[in-house]
Amino acid sequence: MLYLALLMWVLTLGSTTALAGLRRRRSARGGTSAVRRSLAGVATVVLIGFVGIQVNASFGQYPTVGSLLNPPIAIAEAAPPRMQLAVGSHFMATPVSERWHGAADLPAAGTVFATKIPGLVSGFQARDAMVYLPPAYAASQRPVLPVLVLVSGQPGAPEAWLQSSDLVKTLDSYASSHEGVAPIVVIPDPNGSSSANTMCLNSSLAQADTYMAKDVPNWIKANLDADSNPAHWAIGGFSYGGTCAVQQVTRHPDVFSSFLAVSPEREPALTVDRKLTIDRAFKGDAAAFDAQVPLTLLAKNKYPLVRGWFAAGAQDAQYSANVKILEAAARQAGMTIESASYPGGHSWSVVNAALPKGLAFTFAGIGLP
Repeated sequence: MLYLALLMWVLTLGSTTALAGLRRRRSARGGTSAVRRSLAGVATVVLIGFVGIQVNASFGQYPTVGSLLNPPIAIAEAAPPRMQLAVGSHFMATPVSERWHGAADLPAAGTVFATKIPGLVSGFQARDAMVYLPPAYAASQRPVLPVLVLVSGQPGAPEAWLQSSDLVKTLDSYASSHEGVAPIVVIPDPNGSSSANTMCLNSSLAQADTYMAKDVPNWIKANLDADSNPAHWAIGGFSYGGTCAVQQVTRHPDVFSSFLAVSPEREPALTVDRKLTIDRAFKGDAAAFDAQVPLTLLAKNKYPLVRGWFAAGAQDAQYSANVKILEAAARQAGMTIESASYPGGHSWSVVNAALPKGLAFTFAGIGLP
């Protein structure tokens, strides 16, 4: 599991820090010099830095020191007034590439802002979502655009897609070559906090599936110039987020017709102990849990209109195996599937390597050239 590496390094830090504190207390009774106490403090700081580096190496959360100290993406608290129109839903029979061909008044880059997406149907309390609007959205006569919903890993937050990946850079680059057009990208929060894990399911923990399949799409359609045609909607994610993407497209192909899953789990989980997951989230009802997992749905249903793209790190044995199992089941269920492998483990560096090809596949499915 992804959490084992984190747990190992946290335990290392905790035990060593506790030992250092014990030694300082013993030394204080023995009259240790200020110099020795200072050296012990420096050693502790160095250890904390080392453990932080190891955790980051495992997850690739911050590609550079600059991305940690100075987040590379400017996030506005709200959309610029020109873009802040509640426009309602538009069902477009044709893809945007056939009905819009650029404008002269476009900015060079897209806009990113934070927003609340309330759980009006689910009752779920989410953290702020992140929204990317491409340059074409700023046009005085803007197009109705396709939608890509992305989900981060867990532990994590929507901002991880901005801090740890090349997402915005890739989207802006695509838009610059396509008359300012790229999808509207919404990154919601299906967990509620960095430590929570709803498994992106409806369970005794939360109504997270309803939040993702109803509240988030409803908000997008009511507040943005988004194409409501499900043929022009995709969902994607990394790790937990990739699992969530597969869950959503198998449960709600009437909402999402394409998906992008980087290093997904075989099925949602709270822990490596499947029984404990079922006990905590479904009060021991294994049938209720099984009914919601993708492999059950892929074995039972056919999805001839769904397109999906899988990827994993070549050195990530567990998640590479997950991809093979899910890919085979998705093909058997009639989905159009492609997959790829990239050097690395279970980290955002693999996400960055996967983005160009993964987004190209996804964009083709939602009506972008």
